[in-house]
Amino acid sequence: MQPAAPPCLQCGPLAPTLLLLAVALHPASAQYHRPIAFTHVTVIDGADSLPRRDLTVIVRGTRISAVGPSASTKIPAGARVIAGRGKYLVPGFWDMHVHTDVPTARLVLPLYVANGVTGVRDMAGSWEHLTGFRADIKASRFWGPRIVASGPYLDGNDQPIPHYLARTPAEATAAVDTLAALGVDFIKVHTGLNREAFLAAARAARSHHLPFAGHVPRVVGAADASDAGIASIEHLLTILTPCTPAESLALEPRFTVQAALGRCSSADPAPLYAKLARNGTRVTPTFTAQYEVALWPVRSVPNDSLAHYLPDTLRRYIAGIFPMPDSVPPGADSVGRAVFAKRLKLVGAMHRAGVVVLPGTDAPLRNSPPGFGLHEELAWLAQAGLSPWRVLVAATLEPAKFFGMQDSLGTIAPGKLADLVLLDADPLADIRNTRRVNTVVANGRLLDSAARKALLRIRSTP
Repeated sequence: MQPAAPPCLQCGPLAPTLLLLAVALHPASAQYHRPIAFTHVTVIDGADSLPRRDLTVIVRGTRISAVGPSASTKIPAGARVIAGRGKYLVPGFWDMHVHTDVPTARLVLPLYVANGVTGVRDMAGSWEHLTGFRADIKASRFWGPRIVASGPYLDGNDQPIPHYLARTPAEATAAVDTLAALGVDFIKVHTGLNREAFLAAARAARSHHLPFAGHVPRVVGAADASDAGIASIEHLLTILTPCTPAESLALEPRFTVQAALGRCSSADPAPLYAKLARNGTRVTPTFTAQYEVALWPVRSVPNDSLAHYLPDTLRRYIAGIFPMPDSVPPGADSVGRAVFAKRLKLVGAMHRAGVVVLPGTDAPLRNSPPGFGLHEELAWLAQAGLSPWRVLVAATLEPAKFFGMQDSLGTIAPGKLADLVLLDADPLADIRNTRRVNTVVANGRLLDSAARKALLRIRSTP
């Protein structure tokens, strides 16, 4: 039985609108206890690159209870029926590099679900804050994704972001022991670690059976980090960009921040790609974030039109991370654009070599508000050379494999957790169709088309 709505929501000419807002804001109001039936829908997931047409998918509670032909699959009594004819059902998307512990977090976390992102990997933050978000989402106090989190990261330099200082092997080991005792999901390492501390952190993480991921220090390098067992390398750090000697000179960074795009090298990258594939080391390019770096210091970036979804407090916070100069010389972004184009080709080559690529956005940034940026990232992965189906797999099944949760997530089958996205257009025809979200089921809770639109209106703050 649904909890009774407050009296003011049960009467008067504004009742339908107010009820819709209540559903949009509070997932507990969203028919959580009724079965959900998607009928006559086309299912696309990582199980097969061929779409499965005219199926009915039944959700009971937090799990998928049935997937079968619409002609023979019985719809439970009292089910909320979602007409799926001409629509496409895919598993919920994952953004594998985000930061949720930011100002106004509880206001923007619902944007992930509204965009079909039902899971995120948080790469740094207060463990108290992150576990608080998870508790609130589980209790249906607001919409939000599943959060897999590292808590504070390990660094050799002091930082304003929650972290543990690890300048020696002993400090690195102690930090990992502390994080393991807290119950973090994985360990994040950062560029300020020296080689000995990095390797000590890797050993300690293995001893606790915790994956570790993050930034690779130059004193370690991608090859040795892979051999040490790093689960994923973020931002392609220490993975060199293939360039001719002449290009290496021409593409020297014009601004310090552009160095984050990586250095050029004429060395053959094939042995590194083979090692990454052999060791099962994933890469998270975060092209959405890298493109902002590539354009720096140009002020206008793609998706600026979405910035109104970020509250003013968060916008100021982000602007402080990327301060802009007062004037911009002509062609300031020419080097960044050229290097970025090469990084796209690099990721395509790694993918063809068997390296698993994960989508991540570094959200929230001004060009990637939570959830919105993931669709931009998927488009970049397609431009890098992944087929639309491979891009979908990268955003759904590969994260499930990364977390060892492929028995519960990543495909659409009976017994799987009910994280689902209904799209109005075929993502295999054009990966940009992932933006055409109609309805979302997040851990069994239904955010239908009308409630989704209401939530986006509420969260929009022009």
